[in-house]
Amino acid sequence: MKLITVEEHFDTQANIDQFNQFSEVPNNNPHQEALNGDLKSFACHVAYMDKYGIDMQVISDAGNSPQVLPDNMVVASSKAQNDTLAEQISQYPDRFVGLAVLPMNKPEDAAKELERAVTELGLVGGIISGSVNGQFLDDPKFEPVFAMASKLDVPLYLHPGVISKEQQAVLYDSKAYSKATSTLLAGAGWGWHQEQGIQMVRLIESGLLEKYPNLKLINGHWGELVPMFLERVTEFMTLADTNLPHDFQFYYKRNVYITPSGMYTNPQLELVKAEVGADHMMYAEDYPYIKREDQVHSFIENADLTTTEREAIAHGTAEKLFKL
Repeated sequence: MKLITVEEHFDTQANIDQFNQFSEVPNNNPHQEALNGDLKSFACHVAYMDKYGIDMQVISDAGNSPQVLPDNMVVASSKAQNDTLAEQISQYPDRFVGLAVLPMNKPEDAAKELERAVTELGLVGGIISGSVNGQFLDDPKFEPVFAMASKLDVPLYLHPGVISKEQQAVLYDSKAYSKATSTLLAGAGWGWHQEQGIQMVRLIESGLLEKYPNLKLINGHWGELVPMFLERVTEFMTLADTNLPHDFQFYYKRNVYITPSGMYTNPQLELVKAEVGADHMMYAEDYPYIKREDQVHSFIENADLTTTEREAIAHGTAEKLFKL
């Protein structure tokens, strides 16, 4: 069965060096050094894909994104990262397409870079990692990026980012366990996903998807906790004074696409399928941060899906969304 995985990552030595030297956001992945070889080598990607039967990866920047670099560096660094991504893809045009990293703390420049990346470099969308200097994306200052994505008819992948030290201190630090436990809980164990779920809820309630009805947003990790509370949020937000003509779940089901990000778990698959349907679901492994190896094929092949649903999740939805 054809497989396209859509949240797979790369990095460059230049970005790694800049991030380590200038980023105020910490790298909280204890295995980062061991991952750098796979991140930097597209040949490693291809060898892995060949071994485990993955036909195509949609490649995007790794967690240590140039998005978080200082303002005087972020535009040039994002451009350099996107140029490298496009050059690497050109060597394997049948195996990869890419999502552009965006200098989100300079929204006008981010919109221009998305346009350049799509129209000149051939990338198929953008990726935004977490909040931006503590600001959520519903702030009107970020609207030019969403307007550009709508104009270009390309999706934006809303990926978790490292939460702030202030958030970690309030929400996750505890006298009952170690700082290392707090950091893990604030990251991949819970905090990344909680923050990204809040991001999506805020964007919908801001009216963004009413203003840009063809805007496509992607969330990983089975929707970053939102699908479990979809009816709850919808019920209570109908009491809000947003004056939106549709309820929360209307926009969510129309505009949002969901991937597992390597969380190959049947209960979550069943829930997300029930909420949004297979035509709003895509497949993802989160390589090389997660390597499911043989399970990449076995999970989707053995899931309780119809043939039509299986084909949509495995490759069909991605082919339509990214115009492959």
